[in-house]
Amino acid sequence: MMYILVFIVAVLIDQLTKLWAISNLKGQAQIKLVDNWLHLTYLENSGAAWGIFQNATLIFALMTILICFGICWYLLKNSNNIDIYIKIPLVIILAGAIGNLIDRLRLQYVVDFIYTPLGGLYDFPVFNFADMFVSLSAIFLIIYVYFFEAKK
Repeated sequence: MMYILVFIVAVLIDQLTKLWAISNLKGQAQIKLVDNWLHLTYLENSGAAWGIFQNATLIFALMTILICFGICWYLLKNSNNIDIYIKIPLVIILAGAIGNLIDRLRLQYVVDFIYTPLGGLYDFPVFNFADMFVSLSAIFLIIYVYFFEAKK
C-alpha cells in the first residue's frame, strides 16, 4: 500500500506542476528564481534531453511501456527478496516514467520547465519533476547497490 501511495503522490506532483507550468509559464518570459542557478521556463520537448531524437513520440512511448513492465515484473517477482531501499527508488522511477508517458500520449511532447544553468558552469537541459524522480532515484540506486548491497 505504501508503494502505491508513493507512486500516486509522485505522479501527481509531476502532473500538477506541469499543469501549473502550462497555465503560468507558456508564452511567458523566463522567470529567474535564483539568478544563474534556478529559472522557470516553458519548453515543449518532443525528444529527449538536450533536444535529441526529436519527434520520436511513438518510440519513446513504447520504450517507456517496456521499461515500466520490466520494473513492475521485477518488483512483483522479487517483492519478498528486495529491501525498501531498492523498492522505493524503483517505484519513483516508475512514477517518473509514467508522468512523462502521460505527457507524450496526451500532448505528443513532454512539458519541461525547470532550468538550472548552475551558475554558468554548465548549461543543463530544461527538465521536469518526472526527470528528477528518474535521475535522482537511479543515482541513489547505483550508490546503494555499489556501496551497501555489494557488502551484504
